[in-house]
Amino acid sequence: MWTDIVEQIAELSTRTLDFSRHYAARAHQTQRSGPLLGSLPSLNEVEDMLHMQRRNQDALIRIRTAVVNQEQALAEQMAQRKAFKTEDDHMAMYQEEFKGAGGFAGADPKKRRGKAAPPGRCHSCNRAETPEWRRGPDGARTLCNACGLHYAKLTRKMGAHKAASLGSNLKPKSVLDSASPTSH
Repeated sequence: MWTDIVEQIAELSTRTLDFSRHYAARAHQTQRSGPLLGSLPSLNEVEDMLHMQRRNQDALIRIRTAVVNQEQALAEQMAQRKAFKTEDDHMAMYQEEFKGAGGFAGADPKKRRGKAAPPGRCHSCNRAETPEWRRGPDGARTLCNACGLHYAKLTRKMGAHKAASLGSNLKPKSVLDSASPTSH
C-alpha cells in the first residue's frame, strides 16, 4: 500500500512537471513574439491538472495520516516502556527493602553475591572473631557464626519480621548462659 501511494505521487508529480514545463516554454516564446494562439492550455487540460493535484493531495494526506498514526503508536510504546520501567524500579526497590528486612526469606539461592567486608564486631554479641560471618537482620556478614545460626533458626521458626524485631536478644543460649551469672 505504501509503495502504491508513493508511486502514484511520483507519476502525478511527473505529469504535473511535464505540463508546467510545456506551458512555461510556450509562455517564454510568446514573450518574444507576442501572444500566440494556443499558448495557453485548454480548459480540459487545466481540469485534468486540477484533478491530478487533488489525487496527489489525497495521497499525501494518506501518508500524513500513516505518519501521525505511527508517531502516536511509538509515543504509546514509549509511555508503556516508561510505565513498565517505573514498575520495575518500584519492584526492585521493594525487593531491596524486603532483602534488608528479611534475610533468608526473600533471597534467590541462585544469585551469587560478593562478600561484604567483615564488620569488625557481631551486631548481637559484640564478638570480634568468628570462624564465619553470617547474615542477620542488619544484612550480610553482620552476625558471628553462633548468632547467625541462631538467627537463621529463629527466622525459620518465627518468620523474618519477628526474628528481626528481637534485636540484641539474638544471642544463642550458650552465649546468654555464659554472659549471665549462674546460681548453683
